[in-house]
Amino acid sequence: MGDVLLVACGGGANSTVANAKDLLTSPMEILSRENATVPLDDPEELKRKMDGFRVIIPFSILGGEVGTDMTRMTISCAREKGCKVVSVLGLPPEMEIERREKALRIISDTVSQSDCSMIFDMQKTMDLNMELYKDRKYDFFLMMVDRVIMKSINSIVECLEGPFFTIFKERLYAFASYNEVLPSNAVMKAWDQTMFDNDTLKDSCIVLVSSHISSSEMDDIRNTIVREKGIMPEVVRRSDVEDSKVILFKAVRSF
Repeated sequence: MGDVLLVACGGGANSTVANAKDLLTSPMEILSRENATVPLDDPEELKRKMDGFRVIIPFSILGGEVGTDMTRMTISCAREKGCKVVSVLGLPPEMEIERREKALRIISDTVSQSDCSMIFDMQKTMDLNMELYKDRKYDFFLMMVDRVIMKSINSIVECLEGPFFTIFKERLYAFASYNEVLPSNAVMKAWDQTMFDNDTLKDSCIVLVSSHISSSEMDDIRNTIVREKGIMPEVVRRSDVEDSKVILFKAVRSF
């Protein structure tokens, strides 16, 4: 089970976990609407559930009322229990205008309460996949986003087994994932599709790559990012063997 607890906060996060939980193979316990053993709206029960855990991961697609409140409560409970908080937060697609605007307004509050926050943009993730699958329906892209998010969370949890806060030193990261035959090309695709513009970036980024990637390909990734962005990245191998997939985390100034 491990010492990491993933808490799905709100309808969007619970739907994502339900649709792609088969991808969560790293040692963690998952607390979601589907398998809740405690009332999710009871802070005292939630704190008891956190006994024995080192890291709590509140996972939320921000902008909804329930998910926003649940995220805040989860972080508050984790703080009281002395747990580290690594928040994984999503921005809704652009078609959900009001929800997306609300998410942008409340992100800073959530980030300020977390030890580390990872933010992804559902719209940009969908845009990446639309380049590859132009003839598919909207539901297909939502499914793809669910799977991208769960694979990324799985890799984050895997990193938590090691010196996580030595690698992820900053308070806030924007992340995106992409598949490409050449990993160095995949990194640049992912770079262009993470949220926040270059004015908000810090001189730090992490790239998670397949366990089967060669040292020369890792060097290509480093050289490409240094040449194009002027940043020396930390390149870390994951345990999976998806050779063409990279997950890019760009450090962003907290706001």
